[in-house]
Amino acid sequence: MSVRSALAALAILVAASPALAKDAGQPSEYRPGVAVERLYTQQLDDVYYTTWFGRLEKSDGGWRDVYVETAEKYVNKGLISFNCSDPKADIGLILYDVGTYGDAADRRVVRVRFADRKAWAGERFEPLYGETPPYQLYLAARQRFCK
Repeated sequence: MSVRSALAALAILVAASPALAKDAGQPSEYRPGVAVERLYTQQLDDVYYTTWFGRLEKSDGGWRDVYVETAEKYVNKGLISFNCSDPKADIGLILYDVGTYGDAADRRVVRVRFADRKAWAGERFEPLYGETPPYQLYLAARQRFCK
């Protein structure tokens, strides 16, 4: 196979696989001029899924503030704050759902204490019922940004 043929095949493969292109980074759906990367794909049922994207917003010692968003099956965006140095520290979420990111009127704040994580992981934590960030997204963000 010639180099030209190999490059053409590679270009077709990348074009045919939007997930590969999205992993490297893409523009945010809700914040102009901000790039996000794929963090986690959430299976919603046998057919549907949604992909969560994110970016590190702030790092202060062990604390990380990570912007997260999804726009496929449903809309959600916000910040998740956690401590890389203390895995038992509370996790904070600021969620905007379908509202405008950063708008205080659309903001919902949720605190997940260490004792509530098992319920969150089992989808039984009432403040995060429904179409909100899953526990697995927190784990993916922690793995990606606690290096």
